[in-house]
Amino acid sequence: MSIKPMSSAMERRHAATTEIDTLSTHDMLAMINREDKQVTDAIAACLPDITRLVDNATATLSRGGRVILAGAGASGRTAVLTAGEFAPDNKHSLMALMAGGMQSMVQTSEQAASDYDRGVKDLETIAFSNNDMLIGLSVSGKTPWVWGALRHAWSLGARVAIITQDASSEAAQLADIAIVPDTGPEVVAGFNNPKAHLAQKQILTMLTTGIAIRSGRVFSNLRVDVPASTIRWQERQIAIVMEVAGCPRAQAKVALANSNNHCRTAILSIMSGLDAWRSRELLSDNNDNLRLALQEAMQPHLNRA
Repeated sequence: MSIKPMSSAMERRHAATTEIDTLSTHDMLAMINREDKQVTDAIAACLPDITRLVDNATATLSRGGRVILAGAGASGRTAVLTAGEFAPDNKHSLMALMAGGMQSMVQTSEQAASDYDRGVKDLETIAFSNNDMLIGLSVSGKTPWVWGALRHAWSLGARVAIITQDASSEAAQLADIAIVPDTGPEVVAGFNNPKAHLAQKQILTMLTTGIAIRSGRVFSNLRVDVPASTIRWQERQIAIVMEVAGCPRAQAKVALANSNNHCRTAILSIMSGLDAWRSRELLSDNNDNLRLALQEAMQPHLNRA
């Protein structure tokens, strides 16, 4: 079933920017900058709901489920970029689903975005289940493809969330968690809601950073799950081990070699004095959370044999 997107009246015009076309370039940019700063305040008002989003997404991943970011057009592209930045090796359970597939990264497929049934089928294609979580991205809250995906996830009993500008939309009513930042009218009407999409991107950054921290991918304020997939990342591993463990480069390299280039194992081995095998075992026992494993390693009763 294809449904045409609801037609809407002209976007709400911003009363404070009606003379923007008469301003100097500097004053014009200053006005845009002031408006962009309001996005941060709009997001701050949504922190309780964003907290629920992060905690629910983390819980979903911890029990072996997947978190799916789903959107069409600009929202879909944001979903793809967010998932790619979080898991560039595509081996993580945070995934992106975009109306029309990857070809829509270049040109939005209006036909796909308008197809309710395709939203359902795209979730079925990835075997979405009630163990997973769906996060819909729709500024209007009225994109049929997103409706379809959200309703299908809801019908399965899966956790459903949405980031939108319309709390009264059908999509928002389906969601367990609706994040609705009030970013106000755009500086210039007709340019694809840049403030709304900026808010969307910032919220997704908070989500992925929060998941990384809660899932043990971060120690202090450093990422410690860096893979050794390239020479550049191998150098990054060495630098991180040196920084966290407070050791010289040569010691960091040896520890990484002994731990099969597993960054957290190398750090734990140096900081605890345990060998690589026991360090890796401790990490596994603590869901790869370095801080928890380190606390256990420092317990006086630990058998270091």
